[in-house]
Amino acid sequence: MLLLLAAFLVGGATLSCSQSEGVLSRHHPQLIVDDSVAPDFEALARETWDQFLDVFQARSDCFGDVRLRASYILHSRAAYDPASATVTVRVPGTPAMLQSALVHEWAHHIEFQCKEHRELRRAFLIAQGLSPDTPWRPDGAWEEIPASAWADIPSEQYAEAVVVLVVGERPIPTKARVSGEAVSVIRDWATGG
Repeated sequence: MLLLLAAFLVGGATLSCSQSEGVLSRHHPQLIVDDSVAPDFEALARETWDQFLDVFQARSDCFGDVRLRASYILHSRAAYDPASATVTVRVPGTPAMLQSALVHEWAHHIEFQCKEHRELRRAFLIAQGLSPDTPWRPDGAWEEIPASAWADIPSEQYAEAVVVLVVGERPIPTKARVSGEAVSVIRDWATGG
């Protein structure tokens, strides 16, 4: 009887340990908020991050944590720094503006961190009515790109399409054209297709 009890306990511990390892091996990217972010913006960011992860749940193992900073001095509404995986958002802003900026920049986070992201680019370009060999983003410094050309960059169109997918609409209209088919391409890819 004692031997049976010992076998049960060892078996249970092994099962428990392997279940824990399974849970630990699933990394859910975290939103790391710095001290520059006000509590109300942090609450909106965390709620939006949860929505974002719900959409990209099947791909969440291919991108890592992202940092969030707020800035009163920023030339655009937001920016993503791939070297530090940091999104900086200009504040103050309306909740719609802030949410749209967050989702747009988090789309770039996936784009830069997830190698599998390249899988969706050809289909996305075709869905947007662009040639499949259109460069995803221009070479060179972003600062040199005229503001009028921003809407024509496929990488930016993709980020705006992600806003539609996550938020349900583009609360802040931009000149970037986004087709419903392009949103569907991203949805299919985001769900592991």
